[in-house]
Amino acid sequence: MFLIAVVWIIPVISTIQISFQNGGAENYKDVFLTQINGIFILPRMILNSFIVTGGAILIVMVSASLAAYAFSKMNFKGRTFFFVLLLSCYAIPILSTLIPNSLLIKELGLRGSYISMICLLATANIPLAILIFKGNFDGISKTYIEAASIDGSTSMKNFLYIILPMSKPAIVNVLVVLFIQIWNDFQVPLVFAASPEKYTLTLAPTFFGLTQNRLDLPHLYASIVIIAIPVVVFYMFMQDKIVEGMSLGGLKE
Repeated sequence: MFLIAVVWIIPVISTIQISFQNGGAENYKDVFLTQINGIFILPRMILNSFIVTGGAILIVMVSASLAAYAFSKMNFKGRTFFFVLLLSCYAIPILSTLIPNSLLIKELGLRGSYISMICLLATANIPLAILIFKGNFDGISKTYIEAASIDGSTSMKNFLYIILPMSKPAIVNVLVVLFIQIWNDFQVPLVFAASPEKYTLTLAPTFFGLTQNRLDLPHLYASIVIIAIPVVVFYMFMQDKIVEGMSLGGLKE
């Protein structure tokens, strides 16, 4: 276990060390104060990342949880077929859909907008979220829903007041997976962010490493460290929620 930890920590330490070479903490200051068209580009990238990630997560959480509830607790014709069909979409690499999506976004006049990146990242992650939610919903006994239905509860009330409160492990797990995958996505912002003002934080290394007509490793690695900080903080914050959710989830049956 110790050896595994060492293997993982060495690149992290090396990255931090390089980010402080030459200028020290001034490297981080320079990265934050870099401007394009009068805009501090790195703070703008951070804001863009939160907008895109937050919007995509909101869409996925709402649509995937409702779809998973239908696949898990409702009987309708073709349920298994459509579920398998939906999951098969997750096997399609997002890279292979960039050209048709780019043409579609261009026709809709949404190129370079937040909406284009949010919608593409949301649709790419919905199948996985449905899979996680459905696996959790399947473990919730139908007797709870049947008892509530006898008392006059509707399907939506069953979903809001029975299924969701008993699905904290799934909600937390989906949030963590979505945040990491969407925050770290590189391909969609690279293709659909038409200007530096719409760049997300994952494009920062490319910007500082390639578009400044020089390869400046300290500033490049400083931007990499800044990218990693929100993910690490988010995971550390959600770690306790995962344990709490799992302990509550064990009481479902």
